[in-house]
Amino acid sequence: MLTTQTSAGESHSRPMLVHDVDDSGWLWFLTDRSSRKACELIHNPRASVVFQSPRADRFVALQGTAIVVRDNVQLRRMWNRTYRAWLRKGTGHPAIVLVALRVTQVEYWLVPRTRIVRAAGAVKAMITGRRHETGQHGVLDLQPLSV
Repeated sequence: MLTTQTSAGESHSRPMLVHDVDDSGWLWFLTDRSSRKACELIHNPRASVVFQSPRADRFVALQGTAIVVRDNVQLRRMWNRTYRAWLRKGTGHPAIVLVALRVTQVEYWLVPRTRIVRAAGAVKAMITGRRHETGQHGVLDLQPLSV
């Protein structure tokens, strides 16, 4: 899910396919320049992307700054004919743009895979009256170091 901010400061989320992740930490998406997400990012480049594993035992939230760009080389490299279902104009049309998100922070949660382990933790919490945290949680700050 890609989340942007409206002009009123409200969060707006939508499912998006990450088309590429490059070695510099940028996530790449395809969109139309007139789309709501592109307009929101032009006015406020702060964005987040959230992932969940198929087994619902791994969660990742990425925070960063996004830009809306027209990069013909990157666009042709990422393009797949099936994308015409959403972007009918094709790679040659100037309205087809890329959203590039530079990740600055990663937050993750790793939870036990089995329901028995989760249930045992919940029972323990009810008996002891203490909050039970299962799994691991962490935050990675990817901000560039200032010299």
